[in-house]
Formats: sequence, structure tokens, C-alpha cells
Amino acid sequence: MQDDLATEVTALLMGLGNSLLISVIGIAIGIGIGVVLGAIRYARIPVASLVIVGFVNTFRCTPLLVQIFLLFYALPDIGISLTPFQTSWLALALWGGAYQTEVFRAAFDAVPKGEVTAARALGLPALQTFIDVTLPLALRIAITGATTTAITQFRSSSFMIVVGYQELTYVANRIVSDTFKVFETFGIACLMYLLVCSILSAVSRTFERRLAIPGLGVIK
Repeated sequence: MQDDLATEVTALLMGLGNSLLISVIGIAIGIGIGVVLGAIRYARIPVASLVIVGFVNTFRCTPLLVQIFLLFYALPDIGISLTPFQTSWLALALWGGAYQTEVFRAAFDAVPKGEVTAARALGLPALQTFIDVTLPLALRIAITGATTTAITQFRSSSFMIVVGYQELTYVANRIVSDTFKVFETFGIACLMYLLVCSILSAVSRTFERRLAIPGLGVIK
């Protein structure tokens, strides 16, 4: 009995590792997309902003599950075939990138105008002002929103069961099919999801407190 439990927990931990792998890649790329596209939206470059709005609306207004199906089952029709692993991290990156774009655009807009005006008054060019003043402040402001999106990306990694990627939910479902231990197996899987999300939240709160800007935002 104990050997069976140890084997199942080990398999679940391997599934958790796969979930973390695609989540880390998806979150990192999503944040990169968010910072770049959010900055372009903040700069209000006419044509580029319209294209970005189209990208954001496409990925925010359609179900992630449909996006996964399109990437995995529709792209081969035009000659592009992705593995379950490639589909998984790419879907999380694009979907998360759309949400992160709005998170960072809002953060850039939230930077006090007086800070930007003061930097320009000191003779800093617009680009230098953005890099030295707006960007550092916006990154601090965006911590809460970016973390919320990152947690959602991690939880959404469970959707990758539909393409056969062996993440945590896929492994739990396979164990249940073999052992019929529904409560124990999905209970352990839930605890693993809860633990990772709790750690991410705690790390986020720590960063918020240590990087808090006096007079800007609320220190929790």
C-alpha cells in the first residue's frame, strides 16, 4: 500500500515538474511580451497600437482551450506542426502575453507624470527618461497584476491535458484511470497546485514590500 502511494506521489511530482516547466517558459515569455507591447501602447504609436489592441483582444476574448486546439490541430493544415510541449508553453506565453500587455500598459500610465516631467526638465531625452524613470517605477507598480496573471498561467497549464502533455492533471487523471483512487489522487494534485500558487503569492508580497515606492500605492 505504502509503495503504491509512494509511486503515485512520485508520478504526480513528475507531472508537477512538467507543469512548472511549461509555466516558467510561458510566464517568462508572457512578461517579455507584456513589457514590450505595453510600452508601445504607452507610447501611443498609432498603427502599432492598433495591431497590439487586435492581438490583446484576440487572446483575451477567446477561450484558452480553443487557442490550444488551433495551435495543435489547425496549424498542421498550413504546414506547421507543434509537439505537445511546444504547444503548451506557446499557448501559455501568447495567452499570458495578452493579459500582461494590459497589466504593464496600466503600470506605465500609473507612473506619476511629475516624475517624467522632472526628468525631461533636467534635459533627459524621451527614451532615456523612459528607461531610467518610467520603466523602473512601472515594473514595481506591475508586480501585483503580473503575479496574478502568472498564477493564472500556472493553473491553466492543466488545460494541456487535451494535447496529451504529461502535466500534473494529465498524470492525476491517468493514475485515477488505473487505480480508481479519485479523492486521494486529485486531492494530492490540488494540494500541489495550492502550494505552488501560495509560494508565488508570498514571493510577490515580499517583492511588493521591499520595492514599495513611498507615497505610491498601498504597502500590505
